[in-house]
Amino acid sequence: MQKTIIRFGLISGALSSVLLVLLTTIGRAIGFETFADYGVWFGFTSIILSLTLVYFGIKSYRDQHSEGRITFGKAFQIGIAVTVISCVCYALTWLIFFFNFFPTFMEDFGAYHLQKMKEDGKSAAEIAQQAAEIAKANTQYQNPFYNFAVTFMEPFPVGLLMTLVSALVLKKK
Repeated sequence: MQKTIIRFGLISGALSSVLLVLLTTIGRAIGFETFADYGVWFGFTSIILSLTLVYFGIKSYRDQHSEGRITFGKAFQIGIAVTVISCVCYALTWLIFFFNFFPTFMEDFGAYHLQKMKEDGKSAAEIAQQAAEIAKANTQYQNPFYNFAVTFMEPFPVGLLMTLVSALVLKKK
């Protein structure tokens, strides 16, 4: 079971890491203004794509090591472990990328967001409040442990959902 979990977790993590770096690099190159409209969709699509390996990991274990049978509990255990490995890879990749190649991400994104608020005609009080929240978030984001936790939680709910659905679909007694 451990080999299956590690293999599919690392493949999923590598895929999510490559897609994260690719999308972040593209977004940085074309700017927040252009990328903001579609970036979230591309990001979550890449997370969903990488976490489809949860399904294949469970199926591989069921078909190759469990004589074609698996309980919901065992399937869930395998799927959540694959998800955790994938999410750790994703979060570690972002930490490396953020602190070494894109340390101004939060400032740049915050400036874009405040400019967008000005263009949308928001009041000075709303903009000032948002600026304070952005500054606080930026300070927190500089802490690697906080940064890791926040980044880990981006793909984790998707992986949890993929695990639940896959365990339900693949269980066989």
